[in-house]
Amino acid sequence: MLALTFFPDGTTTSSLLLCNTSRSLTELDVKFNHRRVLTIEHLATVLGSGRAGLAQDFANHRHTLSLKVRRSVDFSATPVPFADPEAALLFALDQPALFTTTGALKIQVTGTTTNATRWLLNCGVERIQLADWLGIAPAFAYTFNGGLITATAPF
Repeated sequence: MLALTFFPDGTTTSSLLLCNTSRSLTELDVKFNHRRVLTIEHLATVLGSGRAGLAQDFANHRHTLSLKVRRSVDFSATPVPFADPEAALLFALDQPALFTTTGALKIQVTGTTTNATRWLLNCGVERIQLADWLGIAPAFAYTFNGGLITATAPF
């Protein structure tokens, strides 16, 4: 399972759930620092929960996390499909306005043997793209750019 929640700076109560899915990381096309991530365990390892702490803060070094989520199946535990393609288009047009500031991206991973939460701090949305259009089930490609990755919640 992969769940991503964005918390804008200055708030701990207002959050935006971006993904809560049990689809595979391959289906979601997850990439960390521009490299494809194939399993939850691999993602947890590169985020620093395994033996190799690859995701450390190196001063000005930035980390990127990108994935493609489909509104009809990945945005919440109980998907709400759009009434019609026009409503899906309006949702797509409103997406960039939801990320007007930086914040913290909460990354929750649950796999066969892995259960971990990491925070990508000083995170902003680098890109939002309407990647695929299937009527009332559009897919969005998100690219997040952030700094320090930590296991400690920032608030």
